[in-house]
Amino acid sequence: MSANKSKGWFKSAFDDEMTPTVKRSASTGGEPSTKLVKRSSFGQNSSLPRLVQIDWSVDLAPKTVGDLAVHPKKLEEVQLWFKTYDRLKGTDPVTILLISGPAGCGKTITIKTVATELGYEIAEWTTPVDVDLFYRDNYDFDNGTKEETTYREGQKEQFDAFLYKTSRYCSIFEGGSDQKLLLVKDIPNVFLRDPEVLRTSLEAYQDTGASPLVFIATDTSSKKLDMVFNLFPPAVLQDFRIHHITFNSVSTTLMKKALKRITSLMVGPEMTRHYRVPSQEMIDSIILSSQGDLRSATLNVHFASLKNAPRLETETVGVLNTSGVRTGKGRKKETKLKSVGGDESITLMHALGRVFNPKFVPGEGKAEKFHHCPEDLTDAFVSQPSSMISLVHSNYVVRFTDIDDIAGAADALSLSDVIMTGCFREDQLTGHGLNLVVRAMMVHNRKTASGWQQIRKKKAYAKPSVSNHEQQLKKWGLETSSISAGLFVTDYKKYLDIIKGP
Repeated sequence: MSANKSKGWFKSAFDDEMTPTVKRSASTGGEPSTKLVKRSSFGQNSSLPRLVQIDWSVDLAPKTVGDLAVHPKKLEEVQLWFKTYDRLKGTDPVTILLISGPAGCGKTITIKTVATELGYEIAEWTTPVDVDLFYRDNYDFDNGTKEETTYREGQKEQFDAFLYKTSRYCSIFEGGSDQKLLLVKDIPNVFLRDPEVLRTSLEAYQDTGASPLVFIATDTSSKKLDMVFNLFPPAVLQDFRIHHITFNSVSTTLMKKALKRITSLMVGPEMTRHYRVPSQEMIDSIILSSQGDLRSATLNVHFASLKNAPRLETETVGVLNTSGVRTGKGRKKETKLKSVGGDESITLMHALGRVFNPKFVPGEGKAEKFHHCPEDLTDAFVSQPSSMISLVHSNYVVRFTDIDDIAGAADALSLSDVIMTGCFREDQLTGHGLNLVVRAMMVHNRKTASGWQQIRKKKAYAKPSVSNHEQQLKKWGLETSSISAGLFVTDYKKYLDIIKGP
């Protein structure tokens, strides 16, 4: 019987465990006695090594700040926020940080790595389901009734309890660190339905919280799901003194550095049993297809590294010449993955360069057409239209040489601002607003300014909160007028400061 068991088609889930066996001993008068005997499902081949589960998200994750694929200035800004909190701890209200950016740019791993190096214990919020699972064995899933369902307390109440209890009390499962960081990446949907609910939670946490709080928001093309736009407008950032750090997509240089570190860790018997290091050509194709998304690039490296798996298909990227032959115009031949990624990998800085310095190719007859299609540039950044439009706002004037061209571009930017405001709730209009700006810059810039121009950081104008706005109007004797907060900041305040004088 034991021989038949050793040849079974399944593997026991209790390998190398101490399993009891019953033996009859003469010293006990033939009574059965229990003895723990170590058994293995390998039978006679018990010396075979056990399989170890490899988790890339844990085993190959960055362990130090030097392993992060994040721009040094962004990393320095995060570290400075932690140092500022340590300096002001206990004197000011609880510190709150908001980090936003496209998917896969390293927002969460940066916070976790920096906090771990500084000795913080991280407590991450996970939004629970509102309804308990059906736990009764006799529940009829086909003809069940709603009376069998048990409801929990609401998401807001659980979120408030998490902020209060986790920031003040220690858990038996935590380490011995006396510093704690609260991380909220999975923001409850109840806040999107009613943003004022988040304001009340933040007000309560300012009074009772004892640990720094970090929110992480991912850019999205849908305005209804945009966390920064809906939950963290300028008024909320100002009222609760929330520091906002915006991450950009991972650059090609940092992407190469990160993937080189990952492939260098693919050593040892367990890794080489399941994975092989991809070729440099495959890694370059993955980088070109990732479009700055490090998470996507890491997943593709994982698939490309699997042994006994089909090779990922690639295709050549280039420009067709007059003979119909694909060429890279003197550059090294590049390939990208066929099944994933966009039509072309492009960073935000490259896109701005193509917008401010448009190139033309011969079209039909004597007409010329753009070398880079405005629609392609728009589609590449449809998930973060406001970021690109803000950078265009801050940099377009010095790229023009004719005041009439500047006037035409300014009119298009003004129209785009109207489209991008909350007056229009259609998500498709955000793409139209970005497309309008891209086309206007490329069409109106008939003579581009020569010389190298550095891209300036976008300017942020703090819109006052409701209470602060009312105080400002009362200060200037305008409390009876119907001036909005945005109009006061953009049109009135500058002239009032001039009238007041030094």
